[in-house]
Amino acid sequence: MPRMTNSSPRPTSLWWAEPTPDFPVLDSSLDADVCIVGGGITGITLAYTLADQGATVVLLDAGHLAGAASGNNAGFLLAAPAEPYAERIALWGRDGARAVLQIGRRTHQRVRQLAQSLNLDCQYAQTGSLRLSRTREESEDLRSSLPELRHDGFPMREIAIADAVPAHATGAFDAAFEVPRTAPCPVKFLHGVALEAARRGVRLFVHSAVQTARWQNNVWDVTANGHIVHARTLVLATNAYTPKLVPALNAIIAPRRGQVIATAPLDVELSQRPTYAHYGYQYWHQTADRRLVIGGWRDTDFDAETGYETILTPKIQAGIESGLAELVPGGAKIEHRWAGIMGFARDGRPLVGWLDAAHHLAICAGFTGHGMGMAAACTLDLAELLAWKRAPGIATFDPHRFPELRQTRDGIVTLGVA
Repeated sequence: MPRMTNSSPRPTSLWWAEPTPDFPVLDSSLDADVCIVGGGITGITLAYTLADQGATVVLLDAGHLAGAASGNNAGFLLAAPAEPYAERIALWGRDGARAVLQIGRRTHQRVRQLAQSLNLDCQYAQTGSLRLSRTREESEDLRSSLPELRHDGFPMREIAIADAVPAHATGAFDAAFEVPRTAPCPVKFLHGVALEAARRGVRLFVHSAVQTARWQNNVWDVTANGHIVHARTLVLATNAYTPKLVPALNAIIAPRRGQVIATAPLDVELSQRPTYAHYGYQYWHQTADRRLVIGGWRDTDFDAETGYETILTPKIQAGIESGLAELVPGGAKIEHRWAGIMGFARDGRPLVGWLDAAHHLAICAGFTGHGMGMAAACTLDLAELLAWKRAPGIATFDPHRFPELRQTRDGIVTLGVA
């Protein structure tokens, strides 16, 4: 079990309102088969998977485990991105779009399997979700995707707006669609998996920011808190923050801020099914105790919602509150406000695989706002790749689809904080 340590201020999201386990800081040098940098859903599920396969693993996080985007989001995972599927096919091709769907489906299976097999107290429940359109154009975009989704085994269907939102809010939307395989995924799940990983021998360290990493003598020497982790393989599970370690990624992964609020428990039940609207820029769901968690509206101020500052901005907060007023006439008491930084990949798909196989450097990052719905399956496949096996499920996420990385694929031997 982890020992308690002094820690930096806790995240302000609703998911951190209850007591959470704490973990030690790195205070000595260690050896490991694999060193993972980043303790969100990616790093935690990868660490658990590798330990289950017999590897010795050290995980380093600069703050709290699940204290960045994984613990500062709307608290649910989708089985597919909110954007119209036909648009994804046009952008990525059929194989690329289908791969994202399959990863989403497998992530749900993986999360459910972990929650059940580890007997985690994390309120996992598969509820399905809703897509709401604001305009006729958006409705047609979503309708045009239905045949393509059915072709690839994903049965999204149109339903009556009255079955998706309260009667007083139906006039704000043009159409509604129902999507299977969506579930809440709060911080409790991630901390539960982390504790189980620790029981399997994973050494997880918080407040242990990586300063440098250098490949020498056929191992990585990763420096944090003045100590060194010697590891044969290094994995970057740092999502938006990965370019700080690998500058070549600056043009490929960009930091984007998302803001969320949560109300006090409401007197009425709206819908416990997570809901996305306006091409996914608006989202909300109601928790089991009837709090409304609502966020997004990033499109109202794109230029301001960039960078690494986890700040709240008046324009976005006002947009979110306008959405709250639509759903709850008269408003509701707001008890929590928070922001998280997401890593947006240039083409919208994550980077999962070897950055430099010759020097045993891998990446799992750039989830473009869909890390909760994709990471747990990506890390299953990445574990296969780290064992030098084929991993067809993540083939279309190969980092070397970007020309800049093809040029550096055999020469990344030094990492450092920018």
